[in-house]
Amino acid sequence: MAGITDAPFRTICIEHGAVLTYSEMISAKGLFYDDQKTKKLLSKTNPSEPFAVQIFGSEIEPMQYAAQYISSLNPVLIDINMGCPVSKVVKNHEGSALMKDIKKAYKLTKAVVDASSVPISVKFRSGFEKHNLNYVEFGKAMESAGASCITLHPRTRDMFYSGEADWTHIISLKEAVSIPVIANGDVFTHKDIEDIRKKTGCFDVMIARGSLGNPWIFSNIIPSTEQRIKVFKHHMDLQIEYNGEKKAIKEMRKHGAWYFKGLHNSAKLRDMIFKAETKQDVVNCIESVLEKEI
Repeated sequence: MAGITDAPFRTICIEHGAVLTYSEMISAKGLFYDDQKTKKLLSKTNPSEPFAVQIFGSEIEPMQYAAQYISSLNPVLIDINMGCPVSKVVKNHEGSALMKDIKKAYKLTKAVVDASSVPISVKFRSGFEKHNLNYVEFGKAMESAGASCITLHPRTRDMFYSGEADWTHIISLKEAVSIPVIANGDVFTHKDIEDIRKKTGCFDVMIARGSLGNPWIFSNIIPSTEQRIKVFKHHMDLQIEYNGEKKAIKEMRKHGAWYFKGLHNSAKLRDMIFKAETKQDVVNCIESVLEKEI
């Protein structure tokens, strides 16, 4: 998730039971042109953590270069994003736009597979539009191109994140290919993990929005207010170490809204954190609103 799954966030997820985490979407062109901000997205707070790198692009040469460069970092795998619905990505014929051109998607994937020394996965949607559900054909093409596994988000691009994810699409895809299929879509609780596994037959599950402010989803724990505060503060410390205090506090504003959602006075706390400028400001906000209630 762009702007969210940075190194501190990934560390928090691993510490709470995630088996593997993915980087933010990384531009193949950014790596190709030696953009330092893009390269920073590949960093980790803990060098021993297993991680996957997700790349996007629509041109073969930058994608091959990105695969070679990233392979040298020894990630568990490289994931090609062919499912992002964001307009600025689609306009560049990247992300989910590639579902409209299976031949091009095949060539890109094969080029990345040939250039990489680590396994390649591809994430995509049920189709670009509701009237053209081509995920089975697309998945078969990715398998033929050499992908080691594939992930399906069972919504079309024109749905973005509205409506419900249709898990029956995952079942159909799993039956059509011989490589592992990773299930994804509308997994917000640990019970959802159990349900999607049972209904689709997939063991591996990718969790995105369900992990926001909720790393406990990986370990089936219902956190107390005290636990939420403790992990939020730990996350903030990791952010400060990674980004410096000024940027870290800005990054933690959105995470605070997620960590404390549903608690008494959470709206008040969210507004206070959004105005905070320093770590101590944030700590003071939490103490004044929540810690006196523990």
